[in-house]
Amino acid sequence: GTSSHNRYYHYVTPTPREVTITRRHHPLQGRKFEVRQGGPRELLVRCVDGVVMRLPRAWTDADGPRECGPEAIFTVEAMRAVLDLVDTLRRRVRS
Repeated sequence: GTSSHNRYYHYVTPTPREVTITRRHHPLQGRKFEVRQGGPRELLVRCVDGVVMRLPRAWTDADGPRECGPEAIFTVEAMRAVLDLVDTLRRRVRS
């Protein structure tokens, strides 16, 4: 017989019927959605109002919970501190 496997078979994990958006700062973070189509990188999910949207798989809990790591997003205060430091260093180089 013929195999139903394709060349991407080993990279595709099963997709649950429902996923929660876990992407930090996403306006729909924490909400659950029905999965209409699963893929290795993206999912098509259906909103309550019937709208279908495409999401990166990594923005959901489709592959299980993720370990918490260090924060990857700078705060406004941290960026201001970096800019102040750069300005100070530039002034020193010019003197």
